[in-house]
Parts: sequence; structure tokens; C-alpha cells
Amino acid sequence: MTRKRIPPDVEESVLVLCRRRCCLCYGLNRDIGIKTGQIAHLDGRNDNNDLDNLAFMCFEHHDQYDTRTSQSKGLTPREARRFRKELHEVIEQEWNQPIIIGEARVRAIGDVSGHYVREGEFLSAELQVIRLLNGNVRVTGMALWGKTREYGPNLGQVDFEAELRDNRAVFSDKSIGRDEYRLELQFQGDKLIATERYVVGYFGMNASFEGEYRRID
Repeated sequence: MTRKRIPPDVEESVLVLCRRRCCLCYGLNRDIGIKTGQIAHLDGRNDNNDLDNLAFMCFEHHDQYDTRTSQSKGLTPREARRFRKELHEVIEQEWNQPIIIGEARVRAIGDVSGHYVREGEFLSAELQVIRLLNGNVRVTGMALWGKTREYGPNLGQVDFEAELRDNRAVFSDKSIGRDEYRLELQFQGDKLIATERYVVGYFGMNASFEGEYRRID
């Protein structure tokens, strides 16, 4: 069966609706963390790129979903659609909630781990930062521009590991021609300052991670 490329506007819709959360991680374990993964075709047909037939899954669950066994009942499209619906509802509720500052959370000195967000009328971005055992940080995130566009916003994504030095982490990539994309993160308590050397074509038009973020968890 010929694999048809998922149209960019459909791909963006899938990723924006789930905010790069795996529907099976949420449905099975209530895990709502940002994941690296792929878009799965729920009916197994790679030429069926209807939005209802697509769901974002982490690599592990995508492999598990696509595996067909004769001895045990595998994950079904009905399950995946149900979990996807529940995930989308939770994300919609959470993103419409005001941020409430309650009891302060005590963190270890120098702990930069957390979920950072930057919001605007037409743009938004979020970064999930995890401090690794080797002292580095793992950063995953998504930036949107044109949130009110009819066919979905433009999208930017990052996923990298970097050394943390003086509360500063730097990511660079020269995969687009000879120009270097560069993202520098400076952690200042519950605030993160991102500066960017932008390269045209690296993300969707106008999608950018540059700006000031606040840590919400």
C-alpha cells in the first residue's frame, strides 16, 4: 500500500490538539507529559490521512499499537479514539484554566526542571525541562504562531539534550543549509529567558521560542 504524506495542515492539527502528548500514555497511565513520537494511522492504512484516523503516540506505544499478535488482544482503534478524545478534553480544560498560585513548592537549589510557558494573543510556546543524572538537561517543546488561523497555526518543535552551565543551556543546529539555528535558555528561578538565532525554514513561518517564560510546575 502506497504511503501518502500527511498534509502539513492536518499534521499541525494533530500535534496542536494533543500538544505532543501521547493519547495512549494518557489513556492507560494518566501520563500527560510531552513526548517524542509519531503520528499513527488508527485503521492501519497509511493512505488514510483523515484527521479522525490520526493520533499522536510516543514511539513505544506506536510500536505496541501497530503490533498484531494472535495470542493476546491488542490495542484497538476504538480504544485509541476514546483515549484521544479524553486527552483533548483534558488539554482544553487545562489551557482554559487561570493559573492559581497556591502553596510554594520547595525545590532543590539549582533545580531548573519544570514546565515553562509563554502566552500571547496570536502565539504561544512551552518548554518541558528535565534535569538528567549526568547534569545535563533534556528539553522538549512546541511553539505556535497564528493560533486563530482557520487552518491551524504554524508550528515549531525542539527536542534536545544540552549541558547546563551557569544556569544556561544552548542548542544549535546547522541542518538547514549553511546557516546555524541557535537557541539559548537562561534560567532565572521560576523564569526562563530564551534568545534565538532564527533560520528561515527551520520552523513554520513566524513560529519562535524567543521570549520570557514562567514556570508553572
